[in-house]
Amino acid sequence: MTNLQPTVIGEVWDVDSLHKGNVVEAVRVSCREAIEKSELQISKEGVKAFVANLDKHQYEELSIDTPIRMPVRFDSMAQELNFIALIDLLNFGSGYRVPLHKYTGRGAFDTIRFGAMSFHIGGTPLTAQTYKDMTAFEVSEVFQFPIDREYQPEGMSFVTMTEPNELKPLAIGIAQVLNSTGEFLLSHGYQDFATFILDITKPTDGNPPSVKKFVDQLVRALPGLRDLTMVDGQRESNNIDINQIRALQTNNHLSYHIWLIFRDQDPARFDFTDIEELTMFSDNVIPTMLEHLKVIVLPDALKQKIEQGQELTTQETYIARAAAVVAGDQIVEQARSDERFSNMTIGGLDVYLWRLGKVGEYRKIVRLQLQNTVMF
Repeated sequence: MTNLQPTVIGEVWDVDSLHKGNVVEAVRVSCREAIEKSELQISKEGVKAFVANLDKHQYEELSIDTPIRMPVRFDSMAQELNFIALIDLLNFGSGYRVPLHKYTGRGAFDTIRFGAMSFHIGGTPLTAQTYKDMTAFEVSEVFQFPIDREYQPEGMSFVTMTEPNELKPLAIGIAQVLNSTGEFLLSHGYQDFATFILDITKPTDGNPPSVKKFVDQLVRALPGLRDLTMVDGQRESNNIDINQIRALQTNNHLSYHIWLIFRDQDPARFDFTDIEELTMFSDNVIPTMLEHLKVIVLPDALKQKIEQGQELTTQETYIARAAAVVAGDQIVEQARSDERFSNMTIGGLDVYLWRLGKVGEYRKIVRLQLQNTVMF
């Protein structure tokens, strides 16, 4: 039977010990040091070949994040901010891609977008109270995927009973993240997510808006955005533990999308001057795309598990995701020496790889799978 209690990876980070509060740099360093001590490799030749063979027209087309822009009208910037923040807060469930397609015909990201649209069209207010009160059953209704199935007990064909199906853990995970977010917002006097975001991005003392500061605030506040794991159960208390890998996929998506969509509407808050310092938004797609493109070299055993569609361990997925973070930095560095891609950013590269993974034969690439997480 499927485990019905998804682990919400929401450990309280000692943010002040992480490069003096620079969580983005903590992610970069912990991933790089973890890869240096692992069997995974980043191919220097693979990085060079990737950039040399990159089609400029295709890159420019696919590096624009059109999937996050929805055909929806909003009454205010705050309403749109709540909508985008909801999608990115819940931008996980990749491990349930197969059963989601089986029951709904949609993948994980499309399921989350569908749920956000259901909230909006149905007139359900995206308030802290709504989030706090959300149940797994209500998630099933709003996001339109079943969490139970009928069966007949052996020898009792006249009786029909129900049992949880393989998507119930996903519904529980979504409810848990919404509940913890709602609880934080209410306990700190915020009526919704947008109010919180607008508060922590208020211009101060003429300082330019900073994505690093924004990420730091999000990590401090919301357990559903604390994306980390531990390797071999080791850690250190006073500095970055190379055995503690941080990835920040959901957090980075939220930060990047807020910059992308709202920087022109409110540049004093959202035109982050350090947006290029974000790390790769490493999920289930990016590591496998980079492996397929011969940038990441996986150990044979791990590669075989992925190709066979086997469930990975938490440590295996985080190591693969850490490799994507490191590889992303190396690709951008290499690209900036090529006049065709001298303006490449991590955000653009990530969006390109993610969207490329939905094109033609790339769709057939088997992606890494981990169900018991609400991080990607």
